[in-house]
Amino acid sequence: MSPIEGASKVIGRNLTKGSIVVYESTVYPGVTEDVCIPILEKESGLKCGVDFKVGYSPERINPGDKVNTLEKIVKIVSAIDEETLDEIAQVYELVIDAGVHRAKSIKVAEAAKVVENSQRDINIAFMNELAMVFDRMGIDSTDVVEAMNTKWNALGFTPGLVGGHCIGVDPYYFIYEAEKLGYHSQIVLSGRKINDSMGEFVADAIIKKIN
Repeated sequence: MSPIEGASKVIGRNLTKGSIVVYESTVYPGVTEDVCIPILEKESGLKCGVDFKVGYSPERINPGDKVNTLEKIVKIVSAIDEETLDEIAQVYELVIDAGVHRAKSIKVAEAAKVVENSQRDINIAFMNELAMVFDRMGIDSTDVVEAMNTKWNALGFTPGLVGGHCIGVDPYYFIYEAEKLGYHSQIVLSGRKINDSMGEFVADAIIKKIN
């Protein structure tokens, strides 16, 4: 949490009345309102909802993707009140050709981003688990995927390493918050364990090929 807390302190120290602060960092539901806003208020001496407003709009860019660029991806926007939501939406609509989706609350918007990446992580984990089993069966998982993808509703996922700064991290936000509320994650956590172990599986496979 230190990067977003540090950023909030810097913003708070320079905050002026009438400002709107919009966060885009991926966080677990509740961080913007329960962690960031108190820091902004403490550092600025101003009152949120009275002297300044806050919104949240998760970043959805896929780095290196030349097809799904910024202006082509629907932007999720949220805010502490309707007036602020309208203003934030209008600003993003200036650059987002695909339009914006107005989330019911900041927590909904925060959750949506975590779920997007967790869903992808789980789908990749499923394919990775299959690949590990097919390897023991002497079956080429690429051939299986190719055959499976002939069906209209195949999702198109393939086995592989999970990289980047989002997917390998974001599911833990969900897991962490769920644990705080007394719920032990099963699917999301299992997906993370499988994908975290995929590097070792790939390395072993390469060593076998070399030998």
